[in-house]
Amino acid sequence: MRRASLVEFSVNHPKLIVSLAIMFTVAFATQFPKMTTDTNPKNMLPETSEVRVWNDEVEKTFSLYEDMIVVGIVNENGILNKESLGKIIRITDEILKISGVAARDVNSFPTITNVSAEAGVLKVAPLMTEAPQTGEEIDALRKMLFANPLFVNRIISQDGKTTAIYVPLEKGANGKEIADRLREIVKREGGPENYYIAGDPVARDTFGADMFKLMAIFSPISGMIMFIAIYLMFRNLSLSVSMMMVAMISITWSMGLLVGLGFPIHIMSSMSPVFLMAIATDSIHIFNEYYFRYRERKNKKVAILETMEAISRPVRYTALATAAGFAVLLLMQIIPVKVFGGLVAFGTIVLRLLSFSFIPAILTFIKEEKIEKAAAREDIGLSRTARLLKALGGFGAHKPKATVLVGLALVIVAIIGTTKININNNMVEWFKYDSEVRTADRVMNQALGGTSLGYLVAIAEQADFIKTPEAMRYLESLQRHLEKLSVVGKTVSVVDVVKRVNKVLHDDDPQYEVVPKTPEEIGQYLFMFSMSAKPSDLDNLVDYPFQKANIWVQLKTWDAQAMREVIKSVDEFQKTNPISLELKPGCGLRRFALFL
Repeated sequence: MRRASLVEFSVNHPKLIVSLAIMFTVAFATQFPKMTTDTNPKNMLPETSEVRVWNDEVEKTFSLYEDMIVVGIVNENGILNKESLGKIIRITDEILKISGVAARDVNSFPTITNVSAEAGVLKVAPLMTEAPQTGEEIDALRKMLFANPLFVNRIISQDGKTTAIYVPLEKGANGKEIADRLREIVKREGGPENYYIAGDPVARDTFGADMFKLMAIFSPISGMIMFIAIYLMFRNLSLSVSMMMVAMISITWSMGLLVGLGFPIHIMSSMSPVFLMAIATDSIHIFNEYYFRYRERKNKKVAILETMEAISRPVRYTALATAAGFAVLLLMQIIPVKVFGGLVAFGTIVLRLLSFSFIPAILTFIKEEKIEKAAAREDIGLSRTARLLKALGGFGAHKPKATVLVGLALVIVAIIGTTKININNNMVEWFKYDSEVRTADRVMNQALGGTSLGYLVAIAEQADFIKTPEAMRYLESLQRHLEKLSVVGKTVSVVDVVKRVNKVLHDDDPQYEVVPKTPEEIGQYLFMFSMSAKPSDLDNLVDYPFQKANIWVQLKTWDAQAMREVIKSVDEFQKTNPISLELKPGCGLRRFALFL
């Protein structure tokens, strides 16, 4: 009863209904300037989720950054020459000035910590404070680089042709904007070197920015295609425009509400306009029925009321079913999925509300002669499409067994296809093979340890256990075990620091590149190192009760399957090598990949 009253009210007061629709649309549109975007996968999970809480704890414990960009510099003739080294220093100096870069922890030749000894005294200092000018100085630099396992495959490739500058980003920094700034810096240098900008924030924020741009382009295009299709079906400009207006109003209300409630635009929610335009096509049933009613009654108002009475139940149930289907997504854990589901569900309800108010009001404005022309074209006997559909329906009615068999065959094909689905979140591979982002990632992964970084946290039951030789040797064995995996390019832990200090304090004797025999010796070495190194050099690897250690795992790919292989390998190692240490995957985007 209330629905019929709404239709009748709309027919009797069309100007008021249209005016109200415009006013509400303008009100929702005023929220658009507040629009923000979010492509950070961390924000896809609730703040209270187990994964995110653990991620935050690991980041806090080990002073880690969410995002890291890798600047690759490649010289096919070798990177260790006066000109290339000078460029590395200049590029590093410019990077340190970029807003959003955590300058204190940028690692490259001029800033990375080098551990050496002079006259039996430990020396911890930047590797290269100025570019070498002579062959002897370059040879000395080469020796320091390749004699230190912490550097090889991290900041220098084994063939000496590639180096990397690791650029950590402050929280909230935009990876694409900083990557663009980095490209400007390296472009000024030129020369025989090739420069590459890689890392997840580059791919993620570039993809996000491009995705939003593409949706801004293709949403109007899809709307135009929909408009043309409707016009070709009805040959009536007024009706086609009115249907598009319904879609645009629904989109404006939905997006305006989303922004007004303070939600950022995720990649999923940016696709909602296309979905709402598709759902809006259900209004075609109203226009189609209206033509037949008008041809019989020759009275606009009566035809509108009878049309809405006839189609009210199917339109209502279709809307409720569609809205309920999308509203189910509100029960999901992933925030962008919940937002997308709620957004489209709300838009669907708005579409149906407009179907019983705005559309009847608009129909009253259309001249009767135009309606008569359009109605004349809806003769079932004259329509080719109608005849085709009628024949198809007749086939199904007269040959039900054949129809069912065809349907079953298609279902079987679909089931076979679902078994071949490969779930992956490697955003780098979403770009074309020869794109700048994907090429940079491929080149850097081939030359160095890997641009994808995962963490593995070892947790002891008591403080200072990490400083024991038993724990150190266990972590070392675990690293060697992981490095056998094809997806792992390099691992780094506090063990590597201890072994390096032990070696340099014994005149670089290779036989001392081992874990010391006593906890006291290990503790002394760590204390000496911490007194001179950057705070992050040790903070990133161990906590200060020495109850937790962090193993950095550089991966050759961003595929989620890579981290799954690492976790599986760790589980196998624990089974065959039991010890009182708990091993848990730490933070990093690969960790999130397992839960999205």
